[in-house]
Amino acid sequence: MAMISPILDDRSYQQLRDELVQRIASYTPEWTNHNESDPGVALLELFAFLGESTLYRFNQIPESTKVHFLRLLGLEPRPATCARTLVTASTDRPDGVTIPRHSQASAGKIVFETQSDLQAWPLDVVAVGKELASKEAASKAERERRQDALARLGLDADAASFYTSRVLSVESAASAVPLDPAATADRAVWIGVLRKPRTSLTALANRSVFIGIAFDEKIDTPFALQDIDAGHAEAFRSRALAADPPPMLWSLWLPPRVRESKAAFTPLMVGSDTTRGLTTTGVIELQLPEKLIVPTPAEWADGGEDSPPPLNDDAMAADVVAWIRVTRPRTARRNDSIGRIRWLGLNAAEVSHSRTAAPEFLGTGTGDPDQHFPLSHGPVLPGTVKLQVEEQAVWRDWTETDRAEAGTPDDRHFVLDYTEALVEFGGPRVPQIGERIRLQSYVHGGGTAGNVAAGAITTLAGGGAAKVTNPLPATGGADPASLAEALDAVPISVHRRDRAVTADDFRALALEVPGVVRAEPIPLMQPDTPAVEAAGVVSLVVFPASDTSTPAAPMPDLGLLRRVAAYLNPRRLLTTELYVIPPTYRKVAISVGLAVKPGFQVDAVRRWVELIVRQYLAPVPPYGPEGHGWAMGRAVRAAELEAVAVQVEGVEYLAGFRFAAVDDTGSAFPVDLLELEKWEVPEIVSLTVVAGEPLPPGDTYEPDPPERFPVPLPPEVC
Repeated sequence: MAMISPILDDRSYQQLRDELVQRIASYTPEWTNHNESDPGVALLELFAFLGESTLYRFNQIPESTKVHFLRLLGLEPRPATCARTLVTASTDRPDGVTIPRHSQASAGKIVFETQSDLQAWPLDVVAVGKELASKEAASKAERERRQDALARLGLDADAASFYTSRVLSVESAASAVPLDPAATADRAVWIGVLRKPRTSLTALANRSVFIGIAFDEKIDTPFALQDIDAGHAEAFRSRALAADPPPMLWSLWLPPRVRESKAAFTPLMVGSDTTRGLTTTGVIELQLPEKLIVPTPAEWADGGEDSPPPLNDDAMAADVVAWIRVTRPRTARRNDSIGRIRWLGLNAAEVSHSRTAAPEFLGTGTGDPDQHFPLSHGPVLPGTVKLQVEEQAVWRDWTETDRAEAGTPDDRHFVLDYTEALVEFGGPRVPQIGERIRLQSYVHGGGTAGNVAAGAITTLAGGGAAKVTNPLPATGGADPASLAEALDAVPISVHRRDRAVTADDFRALALEVPGVVRAEPIPLMQPDTPAVEAAGVVSLVVFPASDTSTPAAPMPDLGLLRRVAAYLNPRRLLTTELYVIPPTYRKVAISVGLAVKPGFQVDAVRRWVELIVRQYLAPVPPYGPEGHGWAMGRAVRAAELEAVAVQVEGVEYLAGFRFAAVDDTGSAFPVDLLELEKWEVPEIVSLTVVAGEPLPPGDTYEPDPPERFPVPLPPEVC
């Protein structure tokens, strides 16, 4: 049976000829003779014949050849990205458990790999902040307690501020109330290290502990671009979002009885830091001192300026073996305050949905100009392949590059097909006859399958006495781009050449960042003065692919804005001032009254109307009037929404339609036309669809309350 080739363009000669003739009126309306005897028509027929022959040959091109064509253009389909998260280990062994790098942790059949070494100890931690209390005492007894505390410390009321101990709950990272160090009395986070029944303080001497921190990077809502000032706008500038990590101070609190000087703290050495200076979720490695002096609750609960915050839980306070404080130095920049923390845990390590392959022998060179060697696993992650070729009994390193044809004859380059897991040699220098080729290591994996929920990772290969789990969901996994997607992106990619100059360039490049579903550049707009045009400024509004908290009005977090800024910053013009900002939503309320056709179920039609209206006003693809989300700055008209609602099957007519704008206080103001600024999109905060007359905008569709309060009848008691 003959293999059927995919048809990329199946237009025939006659279709091509007719299309060319129909375009005559658009380009040359003075050309009126379209008969076959016309010389111009004869030329069109010639090109139609040649075009049909070219399309026939193009339809026979295999996919591997199309990939080579992309390479000739210097293009590479988007590779897969790996989902990442944090795992925590627990153990009862007094000497701890060592979990080496590249250990495999599994969520069912989905395998993750640790990205660093981890030493798990029989310890726990608690994060506490000195949360400022109100200046005014609530009762007479509280005023007396405050006066007593001031007298013991020798302070007056103007020189002190009272605080309460705010303990970060880590039972559920998703629902925990974040701890904001910027709102505390000392702008610091105190971490209490808690012992367990089998903890050995001797084994902790000069050893490292690994503290995982997850930040609440959500942007405060409602976000209104027109209300931010210049200082707040600077935080969204691409240079600020992609800036170097700020400094931080990690120190161990010393009990007064062991202080050799007046210093209450001794600095702790930071071994590694994947949080980028406490700006994003990651792991901190801290080295403990040679001797750990356990403080008593009486020593650290005296309320001094440098004392740890007291704990209301006596059992927890008795288990504290050390207090660690982290804060910023006084020289820190204005926007470098520690972000809100939603989870903090001990014995943490980063894991990635990927695996490191064992060394492989690929084969021997042939000296041919085009050599291909398949790898055992794929898809392969960019920049992870370590390849060597044996040249005259000496193994030499070869470098991965985008195009093997580039460079001089002495350059040792190879090209990697990430999706097909294929090593290709085709440059000026290739492996010669008999030269052996080997891979020392490479990393493969990635895809959306790695985006598992919190608590899904439960198995550690070779973990022994350690158990693992992931307190946070894994995010960031994306499948590689298909060949069709890569071919569709060829025209704009060739035109852009990986540089952001025009507005379309910023949009297309931002969409290459995983997690971005829509990006809208606004030229000449500076966030702190949006109504005034600013030369050389581009503000890029970013919409996330998902937001579980507000799916109808998705807001990006600071982590996504940082990734977009880091990706665009080196690609923009040096003279372009770039801001990466979240969208601004204008709240609207809609109420629809329907007359339903006979034979249609009323509740089903109501739901259909509600769904179609929500999708029509949705800000992200594939919804909106044109399938690209509601256009920014496009006015919302009540008549347009009425036309959308009446098109739903089963709707006889609209008994009424009410459209209102909602202000920050929640009050609704009926309007027929809602004008939006160029940086705004609508957000539906209330949508009710009923049979009959519509409800007032903002009212809910609920059953009538009973006339009397229903009370259950008590049972008979013997």
